Order: sequence, then structure tokens, then C-alpha cells
Amino acid sequence: MLLVLLVMVLAAGAAVATGGRFGRLAGNTLTGVHWLAAAAIGQLLGSLFGGTAYPVGLIGSAVCIAVFLRMNLRHPGVGLLALGFFSNAVVVALNGAMPVSLNALARAGVSGAVVTDPRHEISGSGTRLPWLGDVVPVALPGLGQAISPGDVLIAAGAGLLLYALMGGSGHVPATTAPVWGELEPCAGTPALLHLSPKASKELSEPTVLSEPEAAADDPAE
Repeated sequence: MLLVLLVMVLAAGAAVATGGRFGRLAGNTLTGVHWLAAAAIGQLLGSLFGGTAYPVGLIGSAVCIAVFLRMNLRHPGVGLLALGFFSNAVVVALNGAMPVSLNALARAGVSGAVVTDPRHEISGSGTRLPWLGDVVPVALPGLGQAISPGDVLIAAGAGLLLYALMGGSGHVPATTAPVWGELEPCAGTPALLHLSPKASKELSEPTVLSEPEAAADDPAE
């Protein structure tokens, strides 16, 4: 999904800006990644062969994804992923395909004629839970589309999970200001004077004149 890829790119950029690194992905603590690979293979085979293979591949993929999510619920973002996949699975199971709103397509600048694959259908009066279908317009230049609320949750969960796995700290690192003792004179400038503690104390204290000295300095007298 285009939105998921876009959000993950933004999440990776935000993680790098806040101290995260791609190298930390190698040491992540996700378990059961092979279940995700099996889910991807199931969806791919179902789409290629079509017919009965499509719903069988879809169901098998949903089971694999559910197992993976259950094994990794402790990670940030996985709860959003699970909720998104569940909402998409419910609306597809009830309607046999993902219902697509023509109004959402129009608002995204896309014609309804593009809904031709067996995985989607035009939403109508007989559609069950139409608000879980593709009703969210995404008006990207040349890449407009309609997505479901489940897709939004999946994108948010994937972005949050990637950000956390890369070690994003939540704030942009800042360089602390150097203390006075760490400063060095620039080339060609006189060396800094180092005053004794007694001289520094005398300079920092206000000068108090005695009465004779104050009278001598007063021009009015």
C-alpha cells in the first residue's frame, strides 16, 4: 500500500533525526518473522492464480498475520497493526471483497472505472459495514486512491513500529554549550587572561568608597 510505504519513509526519517539508526534493525526483538513471509506468499499466490485460490490465500494470509501479531503485541505499534488488519478482514469477510466508495474516489481525483480487480467492489446499498471499506480519500498527485480506516491504522502502526525499532528518542539531539574553561583563543588573538581567585572576587564585588574619598570625588564640594 502506498500510504504504508510513505508513512514508513517518514518514520525512518524522523527516527534518524532523533538519534535512531538503521543498523539497530538487525538487533530487533521481533519474533515469528517467517509468519509474515508466509502471509506475503499466500496473498501473492492467491492473486496470481485467482478463482478459489484467492480467498484461500487471503484466509491463510490472515491467519499467519494474526499469529505474528499475537507474538509481538508488546512492541509499539503492533496493537494498531492488529486492529487495522482485523477491521479489514471483517469487512472483506462480510462482503466477499473490499467495498470502495465512489464518492471517496471522486474526492481523490480517481475514476470509479479503476475498480476492476476481484479484491475490490463498488460500495452499494447492500454493502455491510461500508464505513470500514475504502472510504478515506488520499489525493496524491497522480497517485490518488481511496483507503480504508484499517489501512490508516496499519500505516500508523507500521510507522510507529519502525520508529521504535530504529531507536528514535523522541527529541532532536542538541550539542551542549561549552563551559568557560573549555574555550580556547582563536589563532592570531591574544591569549585569555587567567585571574587569580582573589582578583576575580574583587572584580565581581561592587566598589564601596569611603566618605573622604566620596567627598573628594564630588565636584560640587
